[in-house]
Amino acid sequence: MTFFLQQLVSGISIGAIYSLLAVGYALVYSVYNFTNWAFDAFMVTGAFAAFYGITLFFMPFAVAIVFSIVMTVGLALFVETTAYRPLRARQAPRLFMMISAMGASLAAVNLANILFGGAFRKFPDIATGAYRIAGVSVGKMDLFAAAFSCVVLSLLWWFLERTKLGLGVRASALDTVTAGIMGVNNNKIALIIFGISGVLSAVAGVFFGAKYAVFPYLGLVTIKAMIGSIIGGIGSLVGAVLGSLLLGILETMISSYVSSVYRDLISFSILVLVLLFFPSGLMGAKRVDKL
Repeated sequence: MTFFLQQLVSGISIGAIYSLLAVGYALVYSVYNFTNWAFDAFMVTGAFAAFYGITLFFMPFAVAIVFSIVMTVGLALFVETTAYRPLRARQAPRLFMMISAMGASLAAVNLANILFGGAFRKFPDIATGAYRIAGVSVGKMDLFAAAFSCVVLSLLWWFLERTKLGLGVRASALDTVTAGIMGVNNNKIALIIFGISGVLSAVAGVFFGAKYAVFPYLGLVTIKAMIGSIIGGIGSLVGAVLGSLLLGILETMISSYVSSVYRDLISFSILVLVLLFFPSGLMGAKRVDKL
C-alpha cells in the first residue's frame, strides 16, 4: 500500500506540470479553435531562462522563475503578433495557423539547440530532501511544484471568472466575431491569452527542468499535456487539469507496475480510444468545426 501511495504522489506531481501546459492548450483552443504547437518552444525558453538565471546571474530560485516568465511571455507575444495575428487578420483557415505554429516552434527549438547545444543540464540543488508522511516520501521540490501549480491555476480561474478582462476572454471563447462586435478588442484578448500561455509554459518548464534536466527538446513533453487536455475535454480548463492529473498518475502506475517501455504506448492508445468513443473528452462541450 505504501508503494502505491508513493507512486500516486509522484503521478500527481507530474500531472500538475502537465496540467499547466494542458490549460494553456485548452485556453487557446477555446477561443481560436486551433492547437498552439509552439508551446514546446515556450517551455524550452522558460527552462533555459531559469537555468541560466540561477547559474550565470546567481538569481534566487524565486527571482529566476519571474525572469523565466518575463522571457517566455515576451516570446509568446512575439509569436502571436508575427505568426498568428496576420493569419487571423486574413481569416486564414485553422490549418494555416497550426502550420505557422509548427514553424515557429521548430525555429525556436532549433535556435536553442544551436545556441546552447544538446547537452543535458542539471539545475543546482534548490529544494533537496523530502517529507515523510504516513511512510510516504514526498520530495520538497515535487511538493513545491504541485503547490505552485495550484496557486497559478487558481489565480487564472480568478482572473477568468472575476475580472472584466477575463469576461472578455470568456466572451471570445463563445464567439470571437460577436464579442468583437460588442466591443471586445480581439487583438488585446489575443495578447492576454498568449501572455497567460507564456506564464503557464514558463512555470511548467522551470519545474520540469528542475525535476529532470534542461535540454533543447524537453518541450516534447507538451505532447503529453495535449493528450491530457483531450482526455479532459479540449477547450475545458477544468477538464484539462483533470485529464492531466489522470494521465500523470496512469503513466506513473504503468512505469511502476508494468514497465516504462509501455508508458507512451498506453498513453497514446488511450488518446485514440478517447477520440473514437468520447471525442469531446470527459468534460468538453461539443463544438462546431470552424474550418
